[in-house]
Order: sequence, then structure tokens, then C-alpha cells
Amino acid sequence: MQISIKSRYGLRAMVYLTKTKKVCSAKEISQKEKIPFDFLEKIFSKLQQKKLVKSQKGPAGGYYLAKPPQKINIKAIIKALEENKEIFPIFCKKKHCPSKKKCPIKNVWKKIKKDLDSTLEKTTLIDLCQQPKTKLQKKRHCLKF
Repeated sequence: MQISIKSRYGLRAMVYLTKTKKVCSAKEISQKEKIPFDFLEKIFSKLQQKKLVKSQKGPAGGYYLAKPPQKINIKAIIKALEENKEIFPIFCKKKHCPSKKKCPIKNVWKKIKKDLDSTLEKTTLIDLCQQPKTKLQKKRHCLKF
């Protein structure tokens, strides 16, 4: 499993919005989370298309969560940013696996994928914000991915 930098940045930005509980500019989030501004704008555009964030225009404008944080799960965020990529592809497909139907670990991969999907669906932004922080995270005031 490999989560792209786009998804890691997207998760951090969403956690930031959850914690601040206010409209935040992309510039503010970019500076606080050390995310390249132009890249963050593209991330927010995707999240807005999937109705996970909304934007507010004007001098006090910025982004805010489109739904309560307990209604936004990690899977929805990653899926919005990764588009058609599978989060955990199964490598025991016909073109990858010479054993095909007799693959001895195919069922293990399927179970891992199912468990991962379930965990990502159950874990919301609120859950991420309530996790115990390490000493380094306490200094930074943010969960890092």
C-alpha cells in the first residue's frame, strides 16, 4: 500500500480545518502545514468537487469542511484525491500472478484489503484529531502523516 503525497497533504489539510473549526485560507494552511501553496490549491479543488470542503470568497475567505468532521472518513478523502487508483491493489490478478487461481496467498491479500478498507471507512477526521500525540507532534500542534 502506498498513499501518495497528495493524499497525505490532503489529510493534513483536512485535519487542520477540523482543528481550527473556522474558514482558513489556503495560504494559512500552506504555511502552517508546510504544504506547497499551488499543490494545496489543486488538492482543495479536488476535495471541493467531491463535496468534502466548501470555499468562501472575499477578504476573510478560504476553505471549510462541507460536512461535520465525524461524517468525513479517511477513505472518502483518499478516494477523492487518488481518483481511480486503488488504495490497496491486489497483486494476485491474472496478469500479475503466474499461479492465477491457485495462488496460495490470494485470500490473505483479499482479507488485508477488506480490513484496510473497513478501517479507512470507520476512521473519521474526529478520530484523527483525538489520537494521542507524540512529543514532536505536540510541539507542531498537528498530526503528521
